[in-house]
Amino acid sequence: RASRVEAGGHNMSAAAEAERMAQLGAELNACMARFKSREDHVTRDASGKEKGRVRFFDFRGVDENKFDAKEKASISEAVKVLRERKQKGQHLPRIVKITPQNMESLIKKRASRYAEASEVPTATLNNGRKIPLIGLGTWKSKPGEIKQATLHALRAGYRHVDCAEYYNNEHEIGEALQTVFSEGVVKREDVFLTSKLWNNHHSKESVRPAVEKILKNLRVSHLDLLLIHWPYTGNVGPTVQPTIRETWQAMEALVSEGLVHSIGVSNFSTKKVADIISYAQVPPSVVQVEIHPYWRQDDLLSFCGERNIHVTAFSPLGSPDSSAMFQRKGPKLMDDPTLVSIASSLNKSPAQCLIRWGLQHGTSILPKSVNEGRIRSNLDVTSWELPRADYEALCSLSFQQRMVTARYWLNPKGPYKTEGEFWDEGPGAETSSANEVGMGYADASEVPTATLNNGRKIPLIGLGTWKSKPGEIKQATLHALRAGYRHVDCAEYYNNEHEIGEALQTVFSEGVVKREDVFLTSKLWNNHHSKESVRPAVEKILKNLRVSHLDLLLIHWPYTGNVGPTVQPTIRETWQAMEALVSEGLVHSIGVSNFSTKKVADIISYAQVPPSVVQVEIHPYWRQDDLLSFCGERNIHVTAFSPLGSPDSSAMFQRKGPKLMDDPTLVSIASSLNKSPAQCLIRWGLQHGTSILPKSVNEGRIRSNLDVTSWELPRADYEALCSLSFQQRMVTA
Repeated sequence: RASRVEAGGHNMSAAAEAERMAQLGAELNACMARFKSREDHVTRDASGKEKGRVRFFDFRGVDENKFDAKEKASISEAVKVLRERKQKGQHLPRIVKITPQNMESLIKKRASRYAEASEVPTATLNNGRKIPLIGLGTWKSKPGEIKQATLHALRAGYRHVDCAEYYNNEHEIGEALQTVFSEGVVKREDVFLTSKLWNNHHSKESVRPAVEKILKNLRVSHLDLLLIHWPYTGNVGPTVQPTIRETWQAMEALVSEGLVHSIGVSNFSTKKVADIISYAQVPPSVVQVEIHPYWRQDDLLSFCGERNIHVTAFSPLGSPDSSAMFQRKGPKLMDDPTLVSIASSLNKSPAQCLIRWGLQHGTSILPKSVNEGRIRSNLDVTSWELPRADYEALCSLSFQQRMVTARYWLNPKGPYKTEGEFWDEGPGAETSSANEVGMGYADASEVPTATLNNGRKIPLIGLGTWKSKPGEIKQATLHALRAGYRHVDCAEYYNNEHEIGEALQTVFSEGVVKREDVFLTSKLWNNHHSKESVRPAVEKILKNLRVSHLDLLLIHWPYTGNVGPTVQPTIRETWQAMEALVSEGLVHSIGVSNFSTKKVADIISYAQVPPSVVQVEIHPYWRQDDLLSFCGERNIHVTAFSPLGSPDSSAMFQRKGPKLMDDPTLVSIASSLNKSPAQCLIRWGLQHGTSILPKSVNEGRIRSNLDVTSWELPRADYEALCSLSFQQRMVTA
């Protein structure tokens, strides 16, 4: 409506009304804030958008004397507005008033959401404390998932949650715990909370601050169990430094203070556990390791049983996604014919049979799920047993393989050079596949290179790092460099070069890959085009990447944001500042990104150092044949970004039209060659004369994207992809 009549009879415009309502809302929020009894409870949909919000206030002992005249006027006005809205049938907030009279019924209603937890069995640790034998695993959960999963689990009857610093989700678990504890059914003493120290927090000075941060994130005053996550710290030298003894003694001090009730280790061998026992004042209560019918760990179980140390099994379902994560070959436990047959005969799921097997095998179990149905199903294992014959059949499976690898902790210059050394298994222990060298590093010699017009070489397949979420790209860069990539494409604007720098520092310290082996590209952002800005921007890039030079510096866009008929500062000014960096050795090669042939030609007309590389969007739906021909004639190398057609561009840029990855011609070619559509597009790019920057943070896909050098697209297939009629730029300007 254009206007409304207020109580005083004055007209108010819609804009003025909206402004007054916003002001009134702010006044009321400020007034009510001092009566809030806890944080708001927010529900969100699958995309993270807020669906609803509950606010909690405590008005006990509050009367009108608690409010000043201005606050009373605001409240009075708000009441009038609400009455008007009610008369018009508009939606109003629902208010639940909690009084001594209705408190009992509200608590009963709330309690009805919780399953009985008494059926979950427990074990008694060597310090007399009890551990529930089924816990919720929280590893590998996506951001935003684990809070709801923890709520589902605790309401379903779980009383054991396994956490870790490294999982980067303890703040979500803390929110769930706060919600549950506030509901009054489950108390802090009912829940067994485990967390783990990460590899960079082993020194005696680091242990306590790390645990205090864990407690802050979980919103609790103590941990029931603290574990050393891995017997590894990243140091170079023959022994682990800081020593495990130093870490253990710092953990013992936390037990004395009451911050931690029990301590133990994760991913330790029997030898390493024995070492701790030899000097421990507080013996290990728990050893947490991978155990399932495909990796039974009978010797370790026997060792711990004899010493009254409880064993917890992680990955009890055989880590179903390990084949993708760790490039494991071999059968999947969940598909094992013996297991499937047993599950069918008992009318149970394979997962339930594996959890039941773990209980009968003498361990506590940490199945991981974020699905409410599976969370409940995984707990439905206490009222029945595997028949003896079925249990023994699962104990007799001949295939034995550790799914969770330690290869990332191996270093020719470190304490562990082989998996055998890490697990103390001797020369016959499992080793990395034959094509891996050093610390699980693949041979990079198969990745082809091109020679730039200044004589330097550029690897033809690089890791794209655009659109990665905070925290993802460090691990992706580690995966890529260990898989054989030697080209990483970065940019100021991506805001993740500090993570890439951390990954590079880790890799270089391991001694297998050196700085000169890796081709690093970065790009100047639009606000750093002036001659005064170029050098400081590059120095910041180098600082973030922790290197002394860039192999390639590009102008990201031919744009600076100025008003007027020409770009200011001019591209010429920017280019000349970049040429100066080449002379100084801070940059080896220079080029441009998102430039047209005309703009590249302009640079060539005045350049003292000609462009070595033009980086643009190229794929079968946007071939850029004219630009490729132009650059080829001038000996300028072309790099293709978005080589898979920028699969998420339809959402990012609101593009309509077909998706390249779903193109029938591409899908048919991929099927006939027994390759993925992504592999065929990368192979097409190589045959099309470009270097390629596929982007992924998934280890399996990172490796798969590199598996394109030992085969070619048949000529007919290549030409079919070159002939697709649909042409559209996906990345908009």
